[in-house]
Amino acid sequence: MPADFHHLRYILPKFKKWQYRALMITMQNALGFGENDKAQFRFHVLSLFYHSGWRMVKKAFPNLSRPTVYRWKRTYELSGKKLSSLLPKTTRPKNTRRMQTPVPVLALIKSLREEYPRLGKEKIKLFVDSFCQANNLPSLSSSTIGKVIKRNSFFFYDTKKPKRSSFTLKQRIKLCPQLKDITPGYLQVDGFKFWYGERYYYFLTAVEIVTRQAFVKLVPQPSSKQASLFLKEIISQCRVIIHTIQTDNGGEFEKYFKQALEELSIIHLYSYPKHPKTNGFVERFNWTVQDEFLFTYEDLLLYEEEFKKKLEEWMIFYNQKRPHQSLGYLTPYQYQEKRGFVSKVCN
Repeated sequence: MPADFHHLRYILPKFKKWQYRALMITMQNALGFGENDKAQFRFHVLSLFYHSGWRMVKKAFPNLSRPTVYRWKRTYELSGKKLSSLLPKTTRPKNTRRMQTPVPVLALIKSLREEYPRLGKEKIKLFVDSFCQANNLPSLSSSTIGKVIKRNSFFFYDTKKPKRSSFTLKQRIKLCPQLKDITPGYLQVDGFKFWYGERYYYFLTAVEIVTRQAFVKLVPQPSSKQASLFLKEIISQCRVIIHTIQTDNGGEFEKYFKQALEELSIIHLYSYPKHPKTNGFVERFNWTVQDEFLFTYEDLLLYEEEFKKKLEEWMIFYNQKRPHQSLGYLTPYQYQEKRGFVSKVCN
């Protein structure tokens, strides 16, 4: 089965039964002559008829009647000798049997469905049997009652979806910001989980994308309360004033996190679902944390306090001592001071 089978399955149009039948007939008329044995046989007979006449056709095919051959010939010639005219026509009768339900029984089913919208066909059958027996009418099977309900649309329950009590339109961005278009104070916040010792450990991360000053914290779980606490720590440690924060659509960036942003008057931008490239700076930092720190000190996860202390030391190294190629091999602190981006004293 091809890899894109399910994709093609859902983008193709859906047809009703009669539409599908009409489409198949059209395709058969247009492309089906080469694959239809009956049409090819009729063409062979007519070719022999035009070349040698009826007597030769009768000798070659003694079971064919003269009216049949002349009917094929007439249809073929009236169509302008189109091969599609030799394809067999449908044998479906014009008049087919139709289900007829006595009007009193129909009214009974409708009244029951109106009063008890969720009453099924099996239960309705008991009422129909009693009514038909009392009025000397033929009863209906449960499947017939189901068809009556479906064909007459006896669905009277409320199908409206409940309205959302509260809905806020999220401000989204499609592309990762370009550094030339923004000023310092633009923060990308994310998180990741790390598997070690038969359990997951959760981390929240953030990067100020202009100066590359970064933050990371080990949290018990990725909740909005933990994210709001992480935000307050970032505000106290970041050397530039934060004006915009960009996140994905995770639940940890709702409720308490949004409340903290509103109190601080910080703009909150979202990326589109399943589009991690929009948060490219912090996604790259997530890998750096795992590659340069966790893969070396993962054993300290068994000793939480010692691990947190080591993580704080590594963050000091990352922001103040580790050269960054994207900053011309300066540290984030050196780059901030060189460009004059330091706007406040940190705790």
